[in-house]
Amino acid sequence: MNVIILESVLFVALLAVVGTLFVTALGITPLGRRLRQTANRKRIDKQADLTCPIHGVQQESDLVRLPNGEPLCPHCYKEAVHGHIT
Repeated sequence: MNVIILESVLFVALLAVVGTLFVTALGITPLGRRLRQTANRKRIDKQADLTCPIHGVQQESDLVRLPNGEPLCPHCYKEAVHGHIT
């Protein structure tokens, strides 16, 4: 019984090591570099969408979505609706 449990534990450890080596090897290949660059680009684009050129960085929950789907700063939205600058 102990042999079966030990064999199972060693098999799971082997799978973990093989998985780790695969992920590490993937990270240094051109495909891995491309995946990292894509993730970085998405993160930067999301941060740029949250930044108003006039009022700075806003929280995603505070942004107002226009009918065309474009996010708008709440301060800019108030200025556009009320017609004055605060």
